[in-house]
Amino acid sequence: MLMCQFDLGDDIAPASFCEPVRRLADYWRQIHPVEGLPGRRHLDPLDIPGVLASLWLVDVHRSPWRFRVRLIGTAIVSFVGAGHTGQWMHEVFPDFESTGAYRDLITCAADGRPVACTARLVSNPERTYARAQRIHLPLATDGRTPDMILSLTQYLNTPED
Repeated sequence: MLMCQFDLGDDIAPASFCEPVRRLADYWRQIHPVEGLPGRRHLDPLDIPGVLASLWLVDVHRSPWRFRVRLIGTAIVSFVGAGHTGQWMHEVFPDFESTGAYRDLITCAADGRPVACTARLVSNPERTYARAQRIHLPLATDGRTPDMILSLTQYLNTPED
């Protein structure tokens, strides 16, 4: 599906998105400093307990663009079939660099803006498809250049063919 991009306005995650995505978007706005981007230091998992299983955090590396999994929630591990903490996404997921997920991560990291989308994802163990909603939120240690992305993937109720 196509990527949908949103500015820092009120609609980082539109009303049509599921509650966990909107909740994380609202939290990111709350921790967002007046100037610049929030960093990992602003994030407190105790403030967002209901979404932790669906969170993932990736480190951003540039030139070339690469993304390393820093943390991955249990709901994602269950769907994907493995925890990939510490691994490069392009080594774990076949053809990662040709996916919408790769393009969305680059957009988020390059522009320092949230990216939200609805996608059709395949699980590794059963090779079944499911619809999901996802949001990527930039984090920057220096407040300017995203070096980490906070993401949430919420799998929707029924798998698709």
